[in-house]
Formats: sequence, C-alpha cells, structure tokens
Amino acid sequence: MKYGPKHGVDRALMYAILAVVGINYVAQVPYYLHLYYFPHRALPPLVGTMMLLATLVWFLLGWTLLMRRRSRSGYWLLLTFLLTETTFYLYNEFNQVTHGFAPFFHLQNHDPLLVVVFAIGYLNMLGGVVFVAALLWRYRELVAK
Repeated sequence: MKYGPKHGVDRALMYAILAVVGINYVAQVPYYLHLYYFPHRALPPLVGTMMLLATLVWFLLGWTLLMRRRSRSGYWLLLTFLLTETTFYLYNEFNQVTHGFAPFFHLQNHDPLLVVVFAIGYLNMLGGVVFVAALLWRYRELVAK
C-alpha cells in the first residue's frame, strides 16, 4: 500500500501531530488579539505574519506528503519542522529557568486565556519531543519503500 500509513498506530501518531501542532497555530490568533490588537489596535507585523504562514506551510506540506504519500521528503520536512519548533520551545524554557523563573511559570498567569494558550504551547513542546522520537523510531513503517 503506497498511500497513507500502514498501521493504526502510525495513523494515530500522524493525527496526534496534526491535532497538537494545529491547535498551537490556532491558539496564536486569540493570543495576538488579546495581547496586542484589542488593547493597542496593533496590526500584526507583516514579517511575523509571513514567518508564521511559512512555518505553517512547512508543517502542512511535510504532514500531508508523509500522511498521504508516505514520501521521504514529507518525512524530512515534518521531522525538521518538529525539531526546529521543539528546539525553539525547549530553548525558551531553558532560558527562562536559567534566569530564575520556575519551569512552566507562564501557567501561573492570572489571565485564563493566556493560561490556556501557554498550556497549549507547553503541550506542543512536550508533544514535539515525543513526536520527534516516534518519527525517528517508526521511520521504516512511515516511509514507503
């Protein structure tokens, strides 16, 4: 079978990746509106918006190619996306801890919206570690021969 992952565990992995990363992207909208647009009427910077869209395309292209075609290029696109994103989150977590903040300190925020958005970000970071390991472990099952 060339199209799609062969095993239920691989399909579950792929849909878990889509759900966690997708929710993280969606969470950026209320986060931005709440912190920048509503209080300051600040429009999103074009460069930041383009970078967010570029990373979304990077993710979706990799996910789609791997999920639908089991392609090597899809695998590498998705893996490099997850490595980049997870490294970014881990670096930020490491940086805040080395500067005296408690791990996951953003969850102490008094604003419920921000707590949810930060929790989604932390889930994305932890999920990213698991997803990278799972992609590396299941390479042969995920990529067509």
